[in-house]
Amino acid sequence: MIDVTGLPVWGGLPPALPDLATVVVAGIPYDRSAVYRGGAAEAPAAIRRLSAVMPPLDERGNLLSDLTLHDLGDLDLGAEVEHGWAAAAEHLAAVPPGAFLTVLGGDHCSVIPVLVAQARRHADLALLWVDAHPDLCDVSRGGRWTVGCALRRAIELGNLDPRSIVQVGCRDFDAEEVEYARERGIAQVTAAELAAEPAAAVARVTRLLAGRRLHVSFDIDVLDPAFAPGTEVPSAGGLTTREALRLLATATRLSRQVGLDVCEVSPPLDQAGVTSLAALKVIFETWSRLPRPVPRGDR
Repeated sequence: MIDVTGLPVWGGLPPALPDLATVVVAGIPYDRSAVYRGGAAEAPAAIRRLSAVMPPLDERGNLLSDLTLHDLGDLDLGAEVEHGWAAAAEHLAAVPPGAFLTVLGGDHCSVIPVLVAQARRHADLALLWVDAHPDLCDVSRGGRWTVGCALRRAIELGNLDPRSIVQVGCRDFDAEEVEYARERGIAQVTAAELAAEPAAAVARVTRLLAGRRLHVSFDIDVLDPAFAPGTEVPSAGGLTTREALRLLATATRLSRQVGLDVCEVSPPLDQAGVTSLAALKVIFETWSRLPRPVPRGDR
């Protein structure tokens, strides 16, 4: 275990009240929708703890210390997301719209209250779903509230426009999901497309999202298991961490990103914290691209 004794969490970024914070963080420690392996409920605590090793700079050496942060702590979905999502959504919807919402899952059903809240906070919301799985089943592995149904339930409960959703990196499908996406107009850029023609595939995603308020839902299993072993359903043939970082930087450059969630990190399944550290890399590099506050003297 990495020793972070004496180091401040979140790289020591300055704390602030919610209405003054650049970034508002929340955790959703829930994994009761997992169908194969649990452990994702431990992710918010593990990611927070390891955030102390992150420097307050991006990987190009640019300071992040002009960003301020408020951590709401963890939200409780109770015994079942089916009954607990509404209260969590109310809590997240109350976050000031000027703050960038960052949520630590949880299995991917923890995204349901996040997307419902984001749709309330931001009109005409677009969604970039970065995941090995579409999660568009009506019923999956015997239930309607399992991780294979996460996005389907969020679309229904949040009244999300399927035509405003772009899925990237998917490589494990149920036939039902493929049909649903085609019928509803959900754009999909598969992992195979990214591998065959990366520049053209990413350019297509960038065009689809241009000019939109954008939330990114990042399932860590979009990474190949070599780069993220600690997850419920590892899927071979995935992205490298570098490919994912490049994808996120390029695909979001013409949009206004308003939120990020990172799901399906399972610390008990991890090796030396590498999956949690990959999640943190995604989070900090996303924060590095946020618009900077204007100094008062320059207004």
